[in-house]
Amino acid sequence: MKPILTVTRVSKSFGGLSALKEISLAAHPGQIVGIIGPNGAGKTTLFNCLAGLYSPTRGQIRFGDRPVAPEFSGAKAKHIRRCAVLFMALGLVWLPLFWSFFLPDAFFKVELVLLGIFILAMRFYLVRGLMRFQIWAWGFMVLFLLSDLFFAVWWLIRLSPSVHMVGTHFALRCLAWPWAIGAGVFSIYLMIQLLTPQVRQMYGFRQSPDAICRMGMARTFQNIRLFFNLSVLDNVKIGCHARMKVGVWGALFKTRAQQEEEAGTEKEAMECLRFVGLEKRAFNLAGALAYGEQRRLEIARAMASRPKVLLLDEPAAGMNPRESSQLIELILKIREKGITVLIIEHDMRVMMSLADYIYVLDYGSLIAEGIPDEIRNNRQVIEAYLGGGASHAAT
Repeated sequence: MKPILTVTRVSKSFGGLSALKEISLAAHPGQIVGIIGPNGAGKTTLFNCLAGLYSPTRGQIRFGDRPVAPEFSGAKAKHIRRCAVLFMALGLVWLPLFWSFFLPDAFFKVELVLLGIFILAMRFYLVRGLMRFQIWAWGFMVLFLLSDLFFAVWWLIRLSPSVHMVGTHFALRCLAWPWAIGAGVFSIYLMIQLLTPQVRQMYGFRQSPDAICRMGMARTFQNIRLFFNLSVLDNVKIGCHARMKVGVWGALFKTRAQQEEEAGTEKEAMECLRFVGLEKRAFNLAGALAYGEQRRLEIARAMASRPKVLLLDEPAAGMNPRESSQLIELILKIREKGITVLIIEHDMRVMMSLADYIYVLDYGSLIAEGIPDEIRNNRQVIEAYLGGGASHAAT
C-alpha cells in the first residue's frame, strides 16, 4: 500500500544546533505510527516540520502525491548560482547601453552616470544574496528581472538607428538588440525557475500551516492550546474553519449561503463532540473542563478539519490511568474511521497498546524502528532511555 505521508532524509538546524538529522519515515492509511524518544530528541520539531510551522533545512516531506516540503536539490542550487552569474554579466553589458541611450538627452549627466554605477552595484549585491539563498534576494531579483524585461522590450521597439554607443560611431542597436533578445528570454526563464517549489524552498518559502491543514493534516499540541474563554462548541467550530467557503462579505451581510454553512458547521462540530464524549459540555467554557476533557476537546477540534492524517503530540501527558485508557479507546475509534495517526508519547503503556509501528529518536537521529515488540527489546532504545543501566535493565 502506498504511504499517505513520507518523510525522506529530513534535517532541521537552528543556527549551529541540529535538531533533526536525516530522518526518514512513512505512514500508511489507517495506521497508528508511534514516535518516541527522550526529552530533546527532536520529536516535536519533527511534528512542527510536518505541520508547516518549521521549514526543513534539508530533505523532503510528501503528503500523498503533494510536496509539503520539496527536496533541496544540489543540482538546482548550482543551476541558480550559474544563472546569478549570467545575470551579473548581462548587467555589465546593460550599463553602457543605459548610458548610451539616456546620456545624450540628459540634463544631469553626472547624476545619470552615478545612477548607472549605483544600479550595477545593487545588481552585484543582489547576486551575492541570491547565491547565498537569502529570501530578500529572491524578491528583489524578480523586480530586477522585470526591469530587464521592460528595457528589452523598450529597446526593441523604440531604439533608433541614429543612436550610437557613447563616444563611438557604432550603432547602438547592433549591441542593444542581441542584449534585449537574450535578456528578455533569460528574464522570463529565471522568473519561472524562481517560482518553482524546489527553488522557493531553498529561499525559505514553505507551505503555510493553514494550507497543510486544508490538504488534510491536523495536529494537537504538547501544551494545551484552547480558547479558554470560548465555549466548547465554539472551539470545535474553529477547527471547521479550514473547510468553510463563505468569505468576508457573506459573514458581514449574513447571506443565505453563510447561514446554511454556519448551521452545517454547528451540526458537524456537535458530531465531533459526540465522537469524543463531550456533547453534554458543548456550551460550557473550555477553561472549565477537566484536564482530560481539554485533551479530548483538542482532538475534537482537530477532527473538525476532516483530517486524513492526525498528529497527536503527547496526548496522554498528565492523565491518570483511567483517562489514559479512555484516550486509547478514542484513538482506536479514530483509526476505525480510516484516519492515519502519528503519536508522540512518553507513556509506554499507551504507546505499546496503540502503535502498529514505532520510530525512535535520540539527539535528533533515528536510532530504531519496528513493531512494538521489536522496540521493547531493542538495546539501543533501552540505552537511550536508561543510559548506562541498559545492561542491567536487559537482565
